[in-house]
Amino acid sequence: MALHDAETLDYWIEPDLLVALRHDLERYAQRLTQLRKLVEELSALRDRVQPREIGAPRQFDVYAVDSSYGSPPLELIGGVFTVVAYGYVGVVKGVQDRYLTGAVYFSDSREGDVSRFSSLLEKRLAARLLEAKANGRKSLDLLLLDGEIALHPLPYNLAARGGRYEEVNRAVDRMLRAAAQSRTTVVGVVKRVRSRYLSVAAGRCLPVNDKIAASAVLRQGEYLVLGKLRDILPRWAQLHYAECEGRAERDHILRCAGGEAVKLSERGERLCNRLREFGINFRRVLESGDYPNLRHLGDVEVAYYVPPGHKTAIRVEVLDFGALGVDNVISYLASTASTVTGFPQILDSVDQYVRVSQDLVEAVLTALLTKTPDSLAYIMWPTNAQKRLAGRF
Repeated sequence: MALHDAETLDYWIEPDLLVALRHDLERYAQRLTQLRKLVEELSALRDRVQPREIGAPRQFDVYAVDSSYGSPPLELIGGVFTVVAYGYVGVVKGVQDRYLTGAVYFSDSREGDVSRFSSLLEKRLAARLLEAKANGRKSLDLLLLDGEIALHPLPYNLAARGGRYEEVNRAVDRMLRAAAQSRTTVVGVVKRVRSRYLSVAAGRCLPVNDKIAASAVLRQGEYLVLGKLRDILPRWAQLHYAECEGRAERDHILRCAGGEAVKLSERGERLCNRLREFGINFRRVLESGDYPNLRHLGDVEVAYYVPPGHKTAIRVEVLDFGALGVDNVISYLASTASTVTGFPQILDSVDQYVRVSQDLVEAVLTALLTKTPDSLAYIMWPTNAQKRLAGRF
């Protein structure tokens, strides 16, 4: 079948591919119809979560920290190559303060490791900013992070001692120590929401993520506070492993996790063990002697709000060392919402400030290539020969 763009483009789609796409389109259209019914049912959650109106905003001295990297990274014979930028934008008494730095990443690893490296640099910078406040060199009431306050596997589990991700424990512990010492409220604004913590409020396994559920429950100019992670996560784990995953074996899995001897399928036994391990691992995070400041992760409050003029809910994590009040924090965030994204404007500003273009990545690669011995130049070529033939380099 030939398809024609209204301007100039004609192209061919193989009939078998077109049939497959049509089949999947119909399947997803049916799922969206079912989702609409579910969203309508979720409005009944309003009585459980008791939404509140967003109040009049207070003014705060605010900094936002972010990081980014050239994405996708270049897949070279010698490894993954990209440029990472990280920095902050602050507004103190109406005056802007900015800082930007970066690093070259070249390692025989995966793209997921680049993302973790970028996030670690971001947390370290946040810690230095908070330490500067504690030492009297910076002034801020509120620190915004792009994403959750902790890095995976936190807060669910400690990164393994001696493992490649142990630095996660150190970086987050240092940031939380500095936030506590400087009495600065830290807020994580979560853009890509995959959590289903609102299942806790519903008392059952919700088949949609929190962004969908909260958007169905809240109206414009409203917010809700779900609670603290120390209370949410154990209840969420029970729902996730016993009901969402365990289904018909739900009650038996819960009894098993509680120490009773019950008969379970192999899958049920596995889920029972995971639920037990979750409880043990989460307690280790909150009671860690090596990283004592990780205990503060239990005090992180999870909240959702819909800024006036927007339809989509935003999930935030608030660790209120500055005693600003979650309601005042959300009022401030909503009052500074971008008309385009709905996120706080300062977060959009730092996102633009640290953005890395692919042109910059390739320019840095070219500069490195000029310093590479001729006998090793081949390791700087793409692993995919088609990209080399395409003349990208």
